Amino acid sequence: MGTRKLADLARVIRSKNAGPFEITLDLIFSDRETYERVRRTGYFTRERVASLYRIPPEAVHDVVFYDPALALKLTIARQTAQGSVGERDTYGAQQHAPLLEVDLPWDDARDSPGAGDYAHQFNPPFRLDPARVALVVVDMQYASAARDHGLGRVLRDRGQEALGHYRFARIETLVVPTIRALLDFFRRRRLRIVYLTVGSELPDYGDLLPHMRAFAESAGNTRGRHEHAILDALAPLPGEPVINKTTMSAFHSSGLERLLRAWNVEHLVFAGVSTNSCVEGTARDAADRGYRCVLVEDGCAAASQRLHDATGENFQRLLGRVAPAATVMRELEGLPESSPRPGSDERGSGGAPHPARRT
Repeated sequence: MGTRKLADLARVIRSKNAGPFEITLDLIFSDRETYERVRRTGYFTRERVASLYRIPPEAVHDVVFYDPALALKLTIARQTAQGSVGERDTYGAQQHAPLLEVDLPWDDARDSPGAGDYAHQFNPPFRLDPARVALVVVDMQYASAARDHGLGRVLRDRGQEALGHYRFARIETLVVPTIRALLDFFRRRRLRIVYLTVGSELPDYGDLLPHMRAFAESAGNTRGRHEHAILDALAPLPGEPVINKTTMSAFHSSGLERLLRAWNVEHLVFAGVSTNSCVEGTARDAADRGYRCVLVEDGCAAASQRLHDATGENFQRLLGRVAPAATVMRELEGLPESSPRPGSDERGSGGAPHPARRT
């Protein structure tokens, strides 16, 4: 694994005034490939920016990748309010220097699909078809996708909060915004969406196998509890099915496949957590059933970047594709917004609105 200077990768690195109490740092890249590769490093978390600027994590207000501009925007609190006694940079134009010395992990061999690997030549290419596609949102629940609930609470109570920093920072700053963008895109075009949840159906967790049960009990993940619910920021709309599973793969313990067959879906776009467990498990089984699958790289998270990257590298060898959300949306954007869902009548999936379906 080599490194590259951030200053050599970004076309622009600058800081600027964002009001009396904040400064914004802009990193703008010349091409999408470099931009996406910088994002995939997972380097830019609140904690790492805080360490770089020697400020507390709560003083890092935003870490946002902005796809339309191929830009990363970091917003931090001014340590001295603009115009106050002792303030020395009214325009906020002198605060980007720490970024110039950042070294990012960079591996050209690993990041080039197919480099040194024979398997890619046997993985047939495909393009997503709006008439046959569904977005599968996997396990974006309070049990394992929220810093202050479920797993996050367990780690905090055990004094192991640092073990979850990477996971929850990626979910908060990258995965949730990415999935929201995908949901908005699919909804505007009336494309299929299905949510998966994981957790016990019983108050005593008796329907879970041993390798699932201990975690669910610790996190309080059983139907009816708050931990089992999907994050409010990504909540399903009326008519969007929510299917619970009690195994890592939805194909072993739910009616997902029956729903997909009824919809006549052949292409699946996966986003959610965890990349290397429930996302991978369900996507692998989907591939073995003949579905063409895409893992949304910036729409998934795991406990570490290493686990996330390993899943993506292996999945794209023979099982399917790994792509950023921007690529997924570009492939599907030929369908006009607010048009009827392909293969459906003008009412879409069910006529009058009704609550999100749970099975």
